[in-house]
Amino acid sequence: MSADVISEKVQLRTSLAAGRRTRSPQDRVAAAEAIALHAAALPALARAARVAAYLSMPSEPGTAPLLQWLQDRQVTVLVPVSHPDRSLTWVEHATDAVRAGSLGVPEPVGADLGPDALATCDIALVPALAVDHGGNRLGRGAGYYDRALAGFDGVVCALVFEDELLPHVPHETHDRPVDLVLTPAGVFRPLRD
Repeated sequence: MSADVISEKVQLRTSLAAGRRTRSPQDRVAAAEAIALHAAALPALARAARVAAYLSMPSEPGTAPLLQWLQDRQVTVLVPVSHPDRSLTWVEHATDAVRAGSLGVPEPVGADLGPDALATCDIALVPALAVDHGGNRLGRGAGYYDRALAGFDGVVCALVFEDELLPHVPHETHDRPVDLVLTPAGVFRPLRD
């Protein structure tokens, strides 16, 4: 890993996290509802029978309306459980079966389907602090999603606030780019070289 890229990532994460803390609860609710509406128009989600998603933290673009829309359509939704070895396993989402995980992240309660359950999904909705125009995603830095998505063949879609869609995000070769970005302002399809 390049020390310059690591330093750039740390600085950008700090700046983006500070920006997220300034958002009002009303802005977060409106963003979550807008993202769900844009997601409903995505062909990849309209066709999906099984979707990997996540339970958002308060500072993130909210996923509750999107998860509800998927469940109303009878889509099976898998959400991750994080483990100390920085791996993710998956549990089928049930609205009333959620607890705070060891990292303070909301996690599902239910039968653990293992790490390979992700491969059964048509699309993976993933958290990000930012995504650039090339689809490079900046996560929180622990690499959970980069590892989990390494062999995933489905569509990967990040959820961010519109001002977190940036011209450039520092990245390395192991960072898994995304195929789509959902923001409260709409859907963005990254430009690939």
